[in-house]
Amino acid sequence: MLRTMVGGLELQSPLLTGSGTFGHDPAALAFLNPGDLGALVLKTVTPEPRFGNPSQRLAEFPGGVINAIGLENKGLVYWRDHVAPQLKEVPLPVVANAGGHSATDYVAMVEAFDAMDGVAAIELNLSCPNVKGGTQFSTDAQALEDVVRACRKTTDKPLWVKLSPNVTSIVPFAKAAEASGANALTVCNTLVGLLVDWRKRKPVIANGTGGLSGPAAKPVAMRLVWEASSAVKIPVIASGGASTAEDVLEFIVSGASAVQIGTASFRRPNAISEIATDLRHILGQEKLTLDELRGTLIWPH
Repeated sequence: MLRTMVGGLELQSPLLTGSGTFGHDPAALAFLNPGDLGALVLKTVTPEPRFGNPSQRLAEFPGGVINAIGLENKGLVYWRDHVAPQLKEVPLPVVANAGGHSATDYVAMVEAFDAMDGVAAIELNLSCPNVKGGTQFSTDAQALEDVVRACRKTTDKPLWVKLSPNVTSIVPFAKAAEASGANALTVCNTLVGLLVDWRKRKPVIANGTGGLSGPAAKPVAMRLVWEASSAVKIPVIASGGASTAEDVLEFIVSGASAVQIGTASFRRPNAISEIATDLRHILGQEKLTLDELRGTLIWPH
């Protein structure tokens, strides 16, 4: 009932993990029932180890969380030697997530992931709001097109491009990614936000601003999914605030082919299985399929 095709992968469910929320290895799958998760999307890896941003780098607010982790990871060599071998045993597609500062970095990451048997697809994180320096691929459509085209030449594996919400219009970036060979778009990354401790007269996050995720991001992500899916022919993967089956169906109607679940799993590690169970119930009750619902949003004239 939940099977779907997304960006070159056949998935048993439209529900995916959100990069950065399930770590670097498949251990978190222990919280989920078989058949509920479509693909395991892993945390961003960069060529060199990154220590990330100083603490405090995560804070809750009523609408979700703001984070400024800064892509902390142990780097490609560690990942290749210690994480990649575990992925061959994962019983569902694994999507590796590539980060970097330059086109050269991204090409190197894609080449490395391409050589790993346990990696089924590659998601390019061109839009993290919490990393200073480097080319801002997320706000320059030509730069984005160039780096995606360069990465496309190095792999035959499905290539997904994660876009930023922090732009005037997402359409030029969606079209640039499609034109340069992307198989799917992930829409979207976190919104730039600010939390303030008024007593200290300081930002709560040591970095100043951070990436906002959770329920408060959903209306923005929904709008961007609709705009992107209306502008391109490749699948759009929604990412932003979904925490219930109703949220997922709203994204599907707005044009999404699949939905990443991220922040919701922080509080409920089994959220994806709960959502999958509810999805099956609702679709069965309504006698509908995901394909029948996808992209059926009726816009007012």
